[in-house]
Amino acid sequence: MIGRLVSGAAGEVRIRVCGASIERFLNVALQGEIGLWHTVRVDARTIETTLSLSDFYALRRLMGRTGCRVRVIGRRGLPFFVARLRRRWILTGGVCALALVVVLLTQFVWVLEIVAADGIPVSALRDVLRETGIYEGAWLGQIDTDDTRRAIQSEIPEVGVIAITRIGNAVRVEVDAAVPTPDRIDRAAPTGLVASRDGVVSRTAVTGGQLLVQPGEAVEQGQLLVSSAVPNTTEWGEAHRAHGMGRVMAYTSRTATLLCPLTWTESRATDRMTTRYALILGDRRINLYLGSGIHTDTCDKITIEKTRLSIGSRLMLPISLVRETCRACDAVPVSGTAQEVGDAAAQTWLDRLAQALDGTILDSRWTIEEEAGAVRVRVTASCEEQIACEMIDRTPLPEKEQEEPAE
Repeated sequence: MIGRLVSGAAGEVRIRVCGASIERFLNVALQGEIGLWHTVRVDARTIETTLSLSDFYALRRLMGRTGCRVRVIGRRGLPFFVARLRRRWILTGGVCALALVVVLLTQFVWVLEIVAADGIPVSALRDVLRETGIYEGAWLGQIDTDDTRRAIQSEIPEVGVIAITRIGNAVRVEVDAAVPTPDRIDRAAPTGLVASRDGVVSRTAVTGGQLLVQPGEAVEQGQLLVSSAVPNTTEWGEAHRAHGMGRVMAYTSRTATLLCPLTWTESRATDRMTTRYALILGDRRINLYLGSGIHTDTCDKITIEKTRLSIGSRLMLPISLVRETCRACDAVPVSGTAQEVGDAAAQTWLDRLAQALDGTILDSRWTIEEEAGAVRVRVTASCEEQIACEMIDRTPLPEKEQEEPAE
């Protein structure tokens, strides 16, 4: 098999032999140690066979003894390919130049994909990558993934796990957020719990400190609910400082005043579409249209499709075609009744309150007043929420009561 491949690379000739003495031709070829393969008998006076280029030249010196005629019907191999290219030197030069360009392009980064978790600034991450030598157009030989990981973790503390993958001349950087370290509770600190707002205590669950209020008591904002000063609890116990911890739930009232217009404009998508193209060479963009940008104020949705030129799946070229499709929109005036606008505004405020509240909304009510093309909405929500917040407590320790001696 290998010998056939070498022979094919050195050149093969397919010939047709005609004459009355075909057997004499075969005997002469056998005596001259000329290799013939793929021999086919066409008729009684004709055969077709294949031999190497060197055997073909040797056969020419022996043909006078055979009484047969030889006609070449096929050529294959490297010598014949080179001979054809020699006559087409412009094509040969172009193919060589293209091969050289492709080889050079494989030595540079042309695709940089960054996948970052929520909360990690992609622009800062891209700047760190550029400083460490990873950017579009960078030489692959200068990339040091270990130095890049250390630089990212040093410059962006929010980063946890970093994965840098290279596929051909494309680099993919995946960054996950670091797991936040839970705050350590200093149980030795003398802290108490104070009320963050006015309310009526509904229930308590205190695990540290001395509880000063009971369910049903009204409290004011800033009032001490749990003290760090714990009195003596046994006959011989001593008063001591504690770290106030726990939850104090209270009935509270939340109010808000909202002012909303009765008429506004909304963006409505239309059937009008605009498609534009651009060419990206490396980091340079060439717009294939007039103008410099899309008017986002008249577009409802912009769809961007980017197609990168590649050779296979691993070799990316620094050429991309960008297709931008813009759907036009119109500004349409919209109006509503005072009741509709007021109800929508109040419900939106209640939904936001429910998300931010450490508790539940028990009841809500609102009033609507129309004035000068707008509505004024006053919303009141009755809630049960956690009102205790920590603060340093310097309440003096209670003195131990002196027992009177028995008479």
